[in-house]
Amino acid sequence: MQDAGMLSIRVQEVDDVEPQLLLALIEIEQEAFGIGGMNEWFLPPFVRRGRVYALWVEGSEQPLGVAECMISWGQPRCAYLFGIAIRDGWRGKGLGTRFLKEICRRLRGMGFTALDLTVSPTNIAALRVYQEKLGFRIIAFHRAEYGQGEDRLVMRLDLTREVGS
Repeated sequence: MQDAGMLSIRVQEVDDVEPQLLLALIEIEQEAFGIGGMNEWFLPPFVRRGRVYALWVEGSEQPLGVAECMISWGQPRCAYLFGIAIRDGWRGKGLGTRFLKEICRRLRGMGFTALDLTVSPTNIAALRVYQEKLGFRIIAFHRAEYGQGEDRLVMRLDLTREVGS
C-alpha cells in the first residue's frame, strides 16, 4: 500500500440515496463503530436532511471514509459531526485528518462558524487528531452519554480560523 499522505483524495458530498454507495458507507461505519454505526435506516435521512461525505483515494474502487454532519438546532451556525470513520487498514495514515480538514473547509464556506463533536475520553488516537492536529477544544463532559461506561467529551472547533494552524 502506498503512503496515504502522498495519495490524492477526493471528498464527495453524497446527495443521492444510491444503494451500492450507501452499503459501502454503512460497512465502513459498522466496521468502526459496531452497533453504534450507521445502518440502512439512519444513513438515508442524513443524506436527505443533513450532510454525508465520502472519502475516496486515487485508485480506490470503493470509498475509504464516511462522515455525517447535522445542524445544531440550538446554534444554527454550529454544525455537529455525528460520525467520521475510515476503513480498517487505512486508519492511522492521516486520511481522517485530511478528510476532516476538507469537511471543515466546506462547512466554513457554507457559513458555519463552529463544528462540534463527541468522542470517548479513552479514544487517545482521536483526541490527538482533534486537539493537536486540528485545534478542537473540550467544552463539556457527558457522563453515560450512550449508557453506563459510555462517557463522552464534547469538543468544538472554531471554523472562523484556519483549521490545523
